[in-house]
Amino acid sequence: MKNLLKTSKIIFSLLFFLIGINMQAQNSPDKILGKWTNEDKTRVIEFVKNGTSYDAVIRKAEDESVIGKKQITGLKRQQEGSYTNGTVHIIKKGKTASCSAQITKDDHLNIKASYGMMSKTQVWNRL
Repeated sequence: MKNLLKTSKIIFSLLFFLIGINMQAQNSPDKILGKWTNEDKTRVIEFVKNGTSYDAVIRKAEDESVIGKKQITGLKRQQEGSYTNGTVHIIKKGKTASCSAQITKDDHLNIKASYGMMSKTQVWNRL
């Protein structure tokens, strides 16, 4: 009987420990996840997790033909608020460029697209 009580205490202690670890992991979400609007406010883009990387899917747009398409794919988290190695899709032109993203504040996201020697940065805002 004493062994059963001792085993039960160990199991419950381990269970509470594992639940605590799980709760801590859930309380540190990636800040990039969620909906953002582009600089000229013509699109709403939602960042979603895709395995170990992040994609940005167009949810609202003036041109309805682009809704549901991926604006950005393959962003990899480098550190908290910093993402690299992504690809931005210039849908209308059928081209791509490399991109990175940096969260400067909780509601601002700098998206930098580079194509050869040229680069352009946009600031997106969280919705």
